[in-house]
Amino acid sequence: MLTSRQVRATLPFYIREDDPPAKREILRAALKLFSERGLAATSIRDIADESGYTNPALYKHFSSKDDLALHLFETCHRRVWARCNAAMTTATSFDERLERYVGRWLELVDEHPEVIAFLSDSARVLWPKASTQVRRQTMIGLARALALEASEGRRRASAVNPDVAAASLQGTLGELARMLQVGVLDGPATRWKGGLVTLFRRLLA
Repeated sequence: MLTSRQVRATLPFYIREDDPPAKREILRAALKLFSERGLAATSIRDIADESGYTNPALYKHFSSKDDLALHLFETCHRRVWARCNAAMTTATSFDERLERYVGRWLELVDEHPEVIAFLSDSARVLWPKASTQVRRQTMIGLARALALEASEGRRRASAVNPDVAAASLQGTLGELARMLQVGVLDGPATRWKGGLVTLFRRLLA
């Protein structure tokens, strides 16, 4: 029998241990279709066909396609944010925090490309509907914390505005993920870590 740790290791990023089998398959199917086709082009029937469960089985767990999409969005966002935040929290210097943040993001792009694609493509629609707790934990907030740390003790007229720096950092990481997704850049994402860290150090200096 598998231990709890082994069970967690075998489950997709966005599925909880206490999710029943039918719900797990529905979530797998929904994320696959949402990341490939987008929210608007995916129907409940599509998810039912992909998962092997009927429409009533889906409605047992989620009241609508929007409810299912929001559940996935919040779960994925929380886990991406938590892993990037943890990577920064365990570092002891700015340089180490920056390197760990960039490295963890790129690892997530490699390990869970469908999750990163779904979060990026559906944010405009689902972010305003997310819970207050989720909306407090933003990736741009983590990037801004790095920008603010870099600017401490370097107050000068030419210093980069922390909000602009944060948008540049997170925007670059997000666009890199998209370029990898469509094949403009070759993976894995982690191969780009050194160049990105150097770029961001110069930006934030």
